Amino acid sequence: TVGRDILHNQFLCPSLDEFDLDGGTVIGQSAVCQIPLVSYQFGEGETSLVLVGGMHGGYEWNSILLAYTFLDYLRQNPETVPDSLNIIVIPNANPDGLYAVTRQTGRFTEDDVDEDAVPGRFNGNFVDLNRNWACEWTANATWQDNPVSGGAEPFSEPENQRLRDFLLAADPAAVLFLHSAAGGVYAAGCGQIDAASQILATVYSQASGYPQNDEFQHYNITGDASNWLAMQGIPAITVELSTHEAIDWRMNLAGLNALIDHIDSQAIDN
Repeated sequence: TVGRDILHNQFLCPSLDEFDLDGGTVIGQSAVCQIPLVSYQFGEGETSLVLVGGMHGGYEWNSILLAYTFLDYLRQNPETVPDSLNIIVIPNANPDGLYAVTRQTGRFTEDDVDEDAVPGRFNGNFVDLNRNWACEWTANATWQDNPVSGGAEPFSEPENQRLRDFLLAADPAAVLFLHSAAGGVYAAGCGQIDAASQILATVYSQASGYPQNDEFQHYNITGDASNWLAMQGIPAITVELSTHEAIDWRMNLAGLNALIDHIDSQAIDN
């Protein structure tokens, strides 16, 4: 145990000697436990679609399971990816948060999740990673009625620094963030809704059956990842799963396939 750090909920970080990347590529590490952030690419086309799960780690663990389910689907059905596209899946943007409530560094099952999953929402520095991006950022942020940390400054957290740099380099046609559990599709936009993101939200909503929402109505959101991306000219949407347990697979497979078809048609037109 010498030299191993401790998470904010007092769990000892894992030894990573045997970490299994499962064929993926390391794009960064978590803030405290140094657990790899891993991406998986399918297809070789010039236009990218990126899927990101787990921004809220173990608290929204079903978003990670959905990302892994889609990853496995792409492996089993490679013809899903058109020649014009490459699809990148980042199952877990917050490895510290997943480990805090599962003691797993990669794949896991529902049975691994602690009864109290709230500590898994934050990274190892106890920062809410979806309050740490440079759109309307504030250090003193909100989650429901709870004060949460947005970090010392925008992009103070290494997970977000690496994810930011990765997404800017990929310059995708769309980024889809998976969250739970507001049950809807949300278009990105910092200050006002981004038109290109709104089109993507409509495509996903109509195919999946999730209601479409122009903005998150439940409480004020600062430092959101999708909103920052829209500022950079990268269209983004957030899909909120219907509960904290379900992956709504049929709904999301329909939504993802519609999104793929839409982006493919745009790429061909261009």
